[in-house]
Amino acid sequence: MKLTIEMTNELTNIDGVMCRIWTGHSDTGVPVRVYVHRVAIPLKGTQHPFNIELVEMDPPTEEESRFD
Repeated sequence: MKLTIEMTNELTNIDGVMCRIWTGHSDTGVPVRVYVHRVAIPLKGTQHPFNIELVEMDPPTEEESRFD
């Protein structure tokens, strides 16, 4: 199975761990929400293209960070 996902500004707390919500779909078109605690990439310094893309997303606002 393959997933295509995009980062959102949404955060949630799962079992005491803060996770960012990513949304997308499977390779057969099924909608998915992915709860990501960490993403590991090869260390190539802070200018690695993935890190640059990741920080381009604005941090969640206080309203978006609320997990009621």
